[in-house]
Amino acid sequence: MKFLPVITVFLLLIGCGSSPSSVLPPVELTPLTNQIDISRQWKFTAGKGVSDFYLKLKPVFNKDTGYIVDYKGHLQAFTIKSGKQLWDVDLNVPVSGGLTLADGKLFLGTSKGEVVAIDLDSHGLKNQDSKNIKELWRAQLSSEILSRPAIAHGVIVVKTIDGRVYGLDADNGNQSWVYDRTVPRLTLRGSSSALIVNDIVISTSDNGKVAALSLKNGKLLWESTIAVAKGRNQLERVIDMDIDPVVVDDVIYVAGYQGRIAAVKIGSGQLIWSRDFSSYSGLYVDAYRVYVTDATGQVWALNRHNGSTLWRQDKLLRRQLTGPEAYDKYIVVGDYDGFLHWLNREDGKIVARKQINSSDVFVEDEEIDEELALLFSKQNNILVKPLLVKGLLLSLDRVGHLEAFKIETN
Repeated sequence: MKFLPVITVFLLLIGCGSSPSSVLPPVELTPLTNQIDISRQWKFTAGKGVSDFYLKLKPVFNKDTGYIVDYKGHLQAFTIKSGKQLWDVDLNVPVSGGLTLADGKLFLGTSKGEVVAIDLDSHGLKNQDSKNIKELWRAQLSSEILSRPAIAHGVIVVKTIDGRVYGLDADNGNQSWVYDRTVPRLTLRGSSSALIVNDIVISTSDNGKVAALSLKNGKLLWESTIAVAKGRNQLERVIDMDIDPVVVDDVIYVAGYQGRIAAVKIGSGQLIWSRDFSSYSGLYVDAYRVYVTDATGQVWALNRHNGSTLWRQDKLLRRQLTGPEAYDKYIVVGDYDGFLHWLNREDGKIVARKQINSSDVFVEDEEIDEELALLFSKQNNILVKPLLVKGLLLSLDRVGHLEAFKIETN
């Protein structure tokens, strides 16, 4: 099939400059006395990060070891407990789609449209030695890959930015099937990852739809329209669904930019509820609530069963927030300036704040002056949502500063 180019738009809203909005500046932070004691456990330098590219590369984990790659293909292994580097190796590939780890192998996507499989089983996972880490195979797909591969039952599912979803053999990269849908010519820079539940592949697209495919052969099981493009021009009609879908109790939760947020039955695609919403960052779902960051920088808690608003935090407007992550009684989001904000799950109040790569990482028993930090920002954008791993909250900024935080209890 002939390749159809996809024109992507870099809205200033999600750019890499010091102000994510061309109309209004980010809301300034006011000094905050933390209501909970948060300590930094360690800091790790993850290569060059993503530099000026809008990529969401995050680490993956196996037992006590984490693996992370930068945009140049510099792969590193580190201990989760201490952040100590175990080994590093240059893969020499332009990484654009994040890592997936399965069965002793790492899978990643590149800006050249390649899926690359790296063998860690015999050496990387057991002996923590990079000398014998080797590339197993490469598979050339139709266009750039901005999402993480998904894998189950020996099938790797990969999305490309031209709207295709591929099923590949995990052993050799051979194509098993492809699902193709036309995408709009104007889209945001990004792509959601496919999600595999049992033998069903859940995939959202830039045309406002969510589809369920057979993992075995890529056959369409059902398709549901979540959002319909509206507006007088192409910018107003962008309805990207770049947020990874989340499944809880056989219900899929999805959201998109200038579209809707919705809950969908996984077996049939039937809408349970939906409401107008705009988000490109991410969502988190617990037993009672859907937590989501909207495109303006507000954090919401919605009733998981009907979508009604439980609370809304609007004191972080235009700070280009990440999607939320849950940690204990709190929801944590990162922002464009390297700050992490802890919000109470029950009412959304901001209870604590820390900044990535601030001087209290290095100075023992001396905290950075909060007011100075607010005036002289480092502009180390946090693009990916924080990750909770083995009781530690890990956060990674644009230039590769990876730090681990812990709530200290008396």
